Amino acid sequence: MKINFIERDCLICGNFKKLKLEIYPDINPKFDSHLIRNYWSGFFKENVFFPYYRCNCGFLLNKSFPDENSLKKLYSYQNDNVIYGDVKLDLKTKLYYLNQLKNFLPDPKKKYKILEIGADNGNFIKLLSTIYKNADFYSIEPNINMQKKLKKITKFNFTSINDIKNNLKFDLIIGIHTFDHISQLNDYFEKLLNHINDMGLVFGVVHNENSYMARLFKKKWPIFRLQHPHLFNHKTINDFFIKYKFKKVFINRTKNYFNIGFLINQLFLSLFKIKTTFPKFFSVGIKLGNFAFLYQKINQ
Repeated sequence: MKINFIERDCLICGNFKKLKLEIYPDINPKFDSHLIRNYWSGFFKENVFFPYYRCNCGFLLNKSFPDENSLKKLYSYQNDNVIYGDVKLDLKTKLYYLNQLKNFLPDPKKKYKILEIGADNGNFIKLLSTIYKNADFYSIEPNINMQKKLKKITKFNFTSINDIKNNLKFDLIIGIHTFDHISQLNDYFEKLLNHINDMGLVFGVVHNENSYMARLFKKKWPIFRLQHPHLFNHKTINDFFIKYKFKKVFINRTKNYFNIGFLINQLFLSLFKIKTTFPKFFSVGIKLGNFAFLYQKINQ
């Protein structure tokens, strides 16, 4: 598989020249397509990612990243994200997200139109549908392995934002760990703006590159991965949405639910490059360095 690259500027301020190298990997796979394919999804003992640069405005990004056609190939056949954890704990984590969101969609009988970007296995849509029984659910998911599941629980699954009809608008758009995966996020969001109702909401969850975990692990932080062309913190996510005339409803740290054995295995892999197989013990909810956000479109 041939991987083509594009050069990127800062999503927040457009700067390209004043980017300072901050995080460099043990292995930079830019010139090895096979290495990129093999390390694209999953957690590994090797630090394989593209170098991260810091802009003067505070944004952290890869200057070079695979282009759109290359990304489609890389994402098309990857595994369900839950394969690296536990389905029940994934649902528990997403129920925590839902509890943060539902107060801002107060009418469970209303026929909301809801779109999830990068819906993966559809677990969050399943949870939403237990409360909002009259809502119409849509998804964007290019992963061929997930599309059969999504067709059963959505009105329609799109493989690309370009497939959405011009007259289709949503009351809520969701992106759980997708805003830090979309390399051309400005272009993508400008298309998304055409499909958000006045006073519509955008809810998301992203990794916090300024979290305690990120500062502790430094380049060994597992979130420095090939799939993340940029990473946000509270300030830069706010700067991004202000640019598009959205107002902040909330930014909250979130819990993720993990099995203790899984966490110990990841700790040894990240810090000591030792692959361990500790058994499953019990699960805990920990604020490990992610945050949820909700923004509302301002009427012009």
